[in-house]
Amino acid sequence: MGALVGLVFFVLWLGFIFFLGFMLWKIVEKTGYHGALGILFLVPIANIIMMAILAFKEWPIQKESKGGEIKSPSSLPTPLIVVIVIVAMLPIFALLAAIAIPNFLRARLVANEASAKATVRTISTAIESYSSANNGQYPMSEHALVDGNLPYLSKSYDNQVINGYRYLLELNDNSYRVVAKPETCGTTGTKVIAVETGGVMQEKECK
Repeated sequence: MGALVGLVFFVLWLGFIFFLGFMLWKIVEKTGYHGALGILFLVPIANIIMMAILAFKEWPIQKESKGGEIKSPSSLPTPLIVVIVIVAMLPIFALLAAIAIPNFLRARLVANEASAKATVRTISTAIESYSSANNGQYPMSEHALVDGNLPYLSKSYDNQVINGYRYLLELNDNSYRVVAKPETCGTTGTKVIAVETGGVMQEKECK
């Protein structure tokens, strides 16, 4: 859910920036300058320079009204237009990235931890089901859960990395412990999740 909200916010913010850039382009174009210069209003410092130019320098459209010659707004070299747009867009995309990337990483952490909780619960349920079918004796290895005509688990988890978490199974005939640790603490997860005999789940911050 958090990832979806972050994506919607990012798209709306990006749309607003492009709409604002379009309006600035059209406004500056009306002065007789090339509309691409309006994009500079989105760049810190460059926007102050542009305001000063428009405030104190005679506009090309004013020269035209006085009978002077004026170059067409489209006469700016194409490479210059490209450079202006790129220079203007870099800080905007940097700002958007600074907003979107942390939200994405946070959403990934939450999703990884939720997946780890569900997985250790699934493994615990399989072990308890095995015990119920074998007079209270727990499996001595994961093979007892995976192998057979009616396996309790559809695949192996022991020492496997799934969605940023590594799973470790400690099994003997009268107890068990299943641990899910982030492969990289703080990057793929922030919590160590464990479930012990009887399905008791525990959580603690990873180090």
